[in-house]
Amino acid sequence: MRNSNTLKNPEFRKPPFEMIHVGSRTELLPSEIVLISADISYSYIHLSDGRKLLVSTNIQKLQERLLGIKEMARVHRSHMINVNYLKTFDEKRVALKNNLSCPIPRRKKINLENALNF
Repeated sequence: MRNSNTLKNPEFRKPPFEMIHVGSRTELLPSEIVLISADISYSYIHLSDGRKLLVSTNIQKLQERLLGIKEMARVHRSHMINVNYLKTFDEKRVALKNNLSCPIPRRKKINLENALNF
Protein backbone atom coordinates (compact mmCIF):
# COMPACT_ATOMS: atom_id res chain seq x y z
CA MET A 1 0.00 0.00 0.00
CA ARG A 2 1.27 3.46 -0.88
CA ASN A 3 1.79 6.14 1.68
CA SER A 4 -0.73 8.98 1.19
CA ASN A 5 2.16 11.48 1.12
CA THR A 6 3.51 9.91 -2.06
CA LEU A 7 0.23 10.52 -3.86
CA LYS A 8 -0.30 14.12 -2.72
CA ASN A 9 3.23 15.47 -2.89
CA PRO A 10 4.90 15.26 -6.33
CA GLU A 11 8.34 15.52 -4.68
CA PHE A 12 7.98 11.93 -3.50
CA ARG A 13 7.03 10.60 -6.94
CA LYS A 14 10.26 10.93 -8.89
CA PRO A 15 13.77 11.36 -7.61
CA PRO A 16 15.76 13.90 -9.68
CA PHE A 17 18.00 11.19 -11.17
CA GLU A 18 15.19 9.04 -12.59
CA MET A 19 14.92 8.60 -16.33
CA ILE A 20 11.72 9.91 -17.93
CA HIS A 21 10.08 8.03 -20.82
CA VAL A 22 9.62 10.58 -23.62
CA GLY A 23 8.50 8.43 -26.53
CA SER A 24 8.98 5.12 -28.34
CA ARG A 25 12.05 3.57 -26.68
CA THR A 26 13.64 6.81 -25.56
CA GLU A 27 14.30 7.75 -21.96
CA LEU A 28 16.11 10.88 -20.81
CA LEU A 29 17.31 12.45 -17.62
CA PRO A 30 15.28 15.60 -16.94
CA SER A 31 18.55 17.48 -16.39
CA GLU A 32 19.44 16.87 -20.09
CA ILE A 33 16.30 18.62 -21.37
CA VAL A 34 16.65 22.33 -22.20
CA LEU A 35 13.40 22.99 -24.07
CA ILE A 36 10.34 21.06 -25.21
CA SER A 37 8.42 22.51 -28.16
CA ALA A 38 4.99 21.29 -29.23
CA ASP A 39 4.15 20.49 -32.83
CA ILE A 40 0.51 19.33 -32.90
CA SER A 41 0.70 15.78 -31.45
CA TYR A 42 4.51 15.60 -31.64
CA SER A 43 7.16 17.32 -29.54
CA TYR A 44 10.67 18.49 -30.22
CA ILE A 45 13.01 17.97 -27.28
CA HIS A 46 16.14 20.14 -27.33
CA LEU A 47 18.95 18.63 -25.26
CA SER A 48 21.88 20.22 -23.46
CA ASP A 49 24.39 18.64 -25.86
CA GLY A 50 22.74 20.40 -28.83
CA ARG A 51 20.73 17.44 -30.15
CA LYS A 52 17.07 17.83 -31.08
CA LEU A 53 14.74 14.84 -30.80
CA LEU A 54 11.32 14.48 -32.41
CA VAL A 55 9.02 12.30 -30.30
CA SER A 56 5.44 11.24 -30.95
CA THR A 57 4.31 12.31 -27.48
CA ASN A 58 2.40 15.55 -27.06
CA ILE A 59 3.60 18.26 -24.69
CA GLN A 60 0.73 17.72 -22.25
CA LYS A 61 1.73 14.07 -21.72
CA LEU A 62 5.39 15.08 -21.28
CA GLN A 63 4.34 17.70 -18.74
CA GLU A 64 2.50 15.01 -16.77
CA ARG A 65 5.58 12.79 -16.81
CA LEU A 66 7.78 15.66 -15.62
CA LEU A 67 5.34 16.72 -12.89
CA GLY A 68 7.67 16.08 -9.95
CA ILE A 69 10.59 17.94 -11.54
CA LYS A 70 10.65 21.44 -10.06
CA GLU A 71 13.07 22.80 -12.66
CA MET A 72 10.62 22.28 -15.52
CA ALA A 73 8.17 25.10 -16.23
CA ARG A 74 5.44 25.41 -18.85
CA VAL A 75 5.95 28.97 -20.08
CA HIS A 76 3.75 28.84 -23.17
CA ARG A 77 1.09 26.52 -24.49
CA SER A 78 3.69 25.23 -26.97
CA HIS A 79 6.86 25.41 -24.85
CA MET A 80 8.25 23.94 -21.66
CA ILE A 81 11.70 24.89 -20.36
CA ASN A 82 14.26 23.74 -17.83
CA VAL A 83 15.03 26.82 -15.72
CA ASN A 84 18.57 25.58 -15.09
CA TYR A 85 19.38 26.54 -18.70
CA LEU A 86 17.74 29.97 -18.52
CA LYS A 87 19.97 32.85 -19.60
CA THR A 88 17.58 35.83 -19.53
CA PHE A 89 13.93 36.67 -19.84
CA ASP A 90 11.95 39.83 -20.36
CA GLU A 91 8.29 40.68 -20.83
CA LYS A 92 7.93 38.74 -24.09
CA ARG A 93 10.76 36.20 -24.55
CA VAL A 94 12.85 33.65 -22.69
CA ALA A 95 16.46 33.09 -23.80
CA LEU A 96 18.05 29.70 -23.13
CA LYS A 97 21.33 27.86 -23.67
CA ASN A 98 22.27 26.85 -27.25
CA ASN A 99 20.72 30.06 -28.66
CA LEU A 100 17.20 28.77 -28.03
CA SER A 101 14.35 31.08 -27.16
CA CYS A 102 10.58 31.01 -26.85
CA PRO A 103 7.77 33.49 -26.27
CA ILE A 104 6.28 33.97 -22.83
CA PRO A 105 2.76 35.39 -22.44
CA ARG A 106 1.81 37.54 -19.44
CA ARG A 107 -0.38 34.82 -17.95
CA LYS A 108 2.39 32.20 -17.99
CA LYS A 109 5.08 34.43 -16.53
CA ILE A 110 3.94 33.40 -13.03
CA ASN A 111 4.82 29.75 -13.88
CA LEU A 112 8.38 30.80 -14.67
CA GLU A 113 8.68 32.90 -11.51
CA ASN A 114 7.40 30.01 -9.39
CA ALA A 115 9.93 27.63 -10.95
CA LEU A 116 12.75 30.09 -10.31
CA ASN A 117 11.76 30.37 -6.65
CA PHE A 118 11.79 26.63 -5.89
